[in-house]
Amino acid sequence: MKRFHSLASGLSGLALAAVCLAPGLSAAAQKTETTSPMQPQAVLNIPEDRALSPYTGYTRAHWLAITEKLILGVLPCFDPKTGMPVLKGTPGETGHFQHLFDVAGARETFDRTMTLVAFYTAATGKDVIPGWKGSIVEPYLKEVIRGTDPSNPGYWGPHPKTDVFGTCLATAILASPRFFWDPLTEAQKKNVLAYLQDLVHTFAYDCNHWYFHMAAVPVLERAGMENNREFLSQMFRRMLDWHRGDGWFMDGGNRSFDMYNYWGFQLYNQQLMCYDQKWHDQFGAEVNRTTDEFLKSFPYLFGRDGGPVPYGRSTTYRFAMLSALGWAQLNGANTLDPGMSRRIASGCLKYFWENGCLSANGLLEPGYRGVNSAVAEPYIDRGAPYWAAQGLCCLLLPEKDPFWTALEKPMPADGAGGRVALPGAQMLLKVSPVDGEARLYPVGQTFTHWGAWQRGVKYCQLAYSSYLGWAVTGEGGPDLGAGRTGFSQDGNKWKWREKPRVIQVSDDHLEGREYMEFPDTLFPAGDYDDYGEIHTHTLVGTDGEVHVFWHDSGRPVYLWLGGYSISVPQGGKLESEKAQGRLEIAGGGNHSLIRVLQGPAGVLQSELVEPRPGWLHSHNFGGRGAYPFWHSTEPVGANVPVVVYVNGTRGRTPVEPQSLAVRTERDRMYITFEGREYCIRVPY
Repeated sequence: MKRFHSLASGLSGLALAAVCLAPGLSAAAQKTETTSPMQPQAVLNIPEDRALSPYTGYTRAHWLAITEKLILGVLPCFDPKTGMPVLKGTPGETGHFQHLFDVAGARETFDRTMTLVAFYTAATGKDVIPGWKGSIVEPYLKEVIRGTDPSNPGYWGPHPKTDVFGTCLATAILASPRFFWDPLTEAQKKNVLAYLQDLVHTFAYDCNHWYFHMAAVPVLERAGMENNREFLSQMFRRMLDWHRGDGWFMDGGNRSFDMYNYWGFQLYNQQLMCYDQKWHDQFGAEVNRTTDEFLKSFPYLFGRDGGPVPYGRSTTYRFAMLSALGWAQLNGANTLDPGMSRRIASGCLKYFWENGCLSANGLLEPGYRGVNSAVAEPYIDRGAPYWAAQGLCCLLLPEKDPFWTALEKPMPADGAGGRVALPGAQMLLKVSPVDGEARLYPVGQTFTHWGAWQRGVKYCQLAYSSYLGWAVTGEGGPDLGAGRTGFSQDGNKWKWREKPRVIQVSDDHLEGREYMEFPDTLFPAGDYDDYGEIHTHTLVGTDGEVHVFWHDSGRPVYLWLGGYSISVPQGGKLESEKAQGRLEIAGGGNHSLIRVLQGPAGVLQSELVEPRPGWLHSHNFGGRGAYPFWHSTEPVGANVPVVVYVNGTRGRTPVEPQSLAVRTERDRMYITFEGREYCIRVPY
């Protein structure tokens, strides 16, 4: 059963001490470690309004100014011969692209950046921006006219299977018809409709991609055109049935829970409710129920500095996650206070803007904060990050809407923090009352594409932090044990947490299991199915966690636990301090601590991950990733528990809880942590 509660009344002595003994902590904790400096062209010459927006200072004017700068960066990139934008990357940051083809290239850039222009023209009624001579719509409309005309040599042609090109064109027509529909002649409109008609009949990947093909249905419907509604309604029903509770959807064939819940499911569920009356009548009540459930957990995904918890793939889409909030507000389905809604949205936009998302080229390049292609997946091309434009849908709200006019209200990270258990999504969200950090604990993850796209690093760590991020190695690099349990037969070849299954999700005690799959290279043919499991319990404190784990295999194995990864700036030094049973590392104002409370003989070490050739970074925040870890020095028999305390902090030294103790009685382990006693049964 999910539980929402404030932590104000439950602060431990540890948390109170941290707050009382560090009067400068709040300001220090709110200061983001900027590893990707804001470019000069990203400076907004608009005064902050702390009376209206006491937490962010941002107003609608800041949102418009950011959109203007994003548009201004793309317009010079249009090729006069092809009519398509061609983006050039940052020199030296070639790792992702030197091995992979450009998946969608100029087409994806064209489609996704068009969203910027559509939202801006709809919000302002203007076709011009500062710094650009001429129309901002013309380059897009000119190419749309050319590309949808079968008699033109530049005709885009029929959609290949699973192609989604034209999705954002449909949104542009719906959001800004004055600029993207009305100027077309009847013949040109007919061509556009025929192209969109081909889109709605194109087969999709069996995941959130069905929405991309559905987006054009309202345009065709209004024109009285056949639009594949009957079949796509079945797909709509199919996707709604992927709801697993708490407003979280499983991503179809991907079977994952991640940020696609924001910028896929919640985005299009509400957008289609806004623009398609038939689907609104058919599915509206159900859609709004799931959105209401989702918005209850949404505020717990953001730290006090505005940064979201980076979790899963496609994090290069950055503030696209705000589309879930914006479209709900546009559809009258946002159940959050409008002042809190803007605080969340403006805080997130400001976080990315002030941490280098606009590159020296004036572009949104692959990365998380700044340019960082090690974050990207094989399907990410140079235009892909412009899915972030979806988060700017908030600009479609009139300037007199309460979203813009209400006084900013605090979110959980601004005050007492809180927790929300999401058994449907198999995770726990926690916002710290100590410094406003947000953490996400994935207990189970039934994702299918294992072994690709750094899946273990992005999905299967025991916890994810909005303040600390995670280490990467670049595509094709070695898997990392940061933040994960692991096992090995020989102490050299490790298998880290990758396919956890949920057993229990509550607001302070998580339990999961993972089947032990030994690589067949370690055993004779046919002798690698062991049938054992790794059992993992996580006790979530106000500040840090206690991990308890063991295996029940018939074979003794080496065991591993990695702590939080931190970002060490380029040229910076990784510092470490080791005492008996304890290791703390620090760099760039970040700290990671691991302390062994009980377990077999083992060693504590740390790893500083150097970028692979062609990559500039080995951490998603930029710089080099580093993390501490423990592993046993000898194979460990079945049902021998390891108990470890871990924590990571930014801008402050982690303070270990004083009332932390472990005692065992036969098959019961009792752990006292932050004034509570937990009982865990360990077979013997």
